[in-house]
Amino acid sequence: MNGGTKSTERLFCLDLLRGLDMFYLACVSAVLVPLLKALGAGPAWSHFFVTHDWYGFTLYDLIMPLFIFMCGAAVPFALGRRLDGQGRPGPGYWRHVLSRFVLLWVLGMLVQGNLATLDIHKIGLYSNTLQTIAIGYVAAAAVYPLKSRTVKIAIPVALCVAYALIVHFGGDYTKDGNVSQRFDLAVWGAILPADNAAVARIRSGGYSWLLPSLMFPVITLAGCFSTEILRSGLAPWRKAGWLGVFGATSLAAGWGLYFLGIEMVKHIFTVSFTLQAIGWSILALDALYVLTDIWKLRKGMGLILLFGQTALAAYLCESLFRSACFAVSERLFSGVKAHLPAAWGDVAIAVGYALTVVAVLVVWRGFRRSRGR
Repeated sequence: MNGGTKSTERLFCLDLLRGLDMFYLACVSAVLVPLLKALGAGPAWSHFFVTHDWYGFTLYDLIMPLFIFMCGAAVPFALGRRLDGQGRPGPGYWRHVLSRFVLLWVLGMLVQGNLATLDIHKIGLYSNTLQTIAIGYVAAAAVYPLKSRTVKIAIPVALCVAYALIVHFGGDYTKDGNVSQRFDLAVWGAILPADNAAVARIRSGGYSWLLPSLMFPVITLAGCFSTEILRSGLAPWRKAGWLGVFGATSLAAGWGLYFLGIEMVKHIFTVSFTLQAIGWSILALDALYVLTDIWKLRKGMGLILLFGQTALAAYLCESLFRSACFAVSERLFSGVKAHLPAAWGDVAIAVGYALTVVAVLVVWRGFRRSRGR
């Protein structure tokens, strides 16, 4: 957190963890859905690996906050070199930040906000992970240049306290009784038509976005602080130790709040859920740092690194172009599907979809590298 000598060495663990997150989202989860069905696995398996209930914390619940966390982890690299000689943000710094904010916001509206329809009855203004990253990115950009470590730590703590009080005393933790959903419905109900599809999705799915925006900067800043620890002048094992303490403290705080009555609910990003997500994200980063940056165990990581280096493209393949990738798989693997039992034919198509995504990312990475020459 802006102290000590900064390490300039590339951190292998960052690309790897980002890649694991995107690989699971874009490929593994798509294959697991038909695979678990073909194997006759019970609902508990699906709930843990590919879906989530209202309450609790599962592996699938970690995908979105880990994506936000890893975007925060990139902040010291992306923005640190844009500060002036005194470590202050200038006009160029903010132009870069705001341009990224607008790009992420518009892409989010295209992915899940139905922007391409140009129909106000269908368009959602704020309903996507990329937009939560945009919120967190701007917040991290404002906090990162601050000189006071105390102030930098106090900001996410204050956000957690404020949101915990609002949610706990503003309603309950049920799908229809929480204050976050009521706030979203009140705001969007005043702005958008009564029959707007995005408003209907809030009522049916329970996801809310406006008040939980207090939590997205907290996750982003946790990623930023984690990278600052790894780039500090400490010895490698001391970095790993401090990162482990950071992650374990976040997990303990999340469980403590849960036992005090603050439920873990991803749909509204309760503080207990958020702290659990941060804790597991930090510990995963710490484990990979030890394995790949201290012990240098890096062989066989090419596929995962591909997803880490093309994370946004992988996300768009899984969301915006998901139907197109599945259509390619159906065309290429329909013969394989025809020779398998129905359930296993769906697995084959899902594997073909995953291969299609990988092929797209290979082409995209090659294009970017050719442009960079």
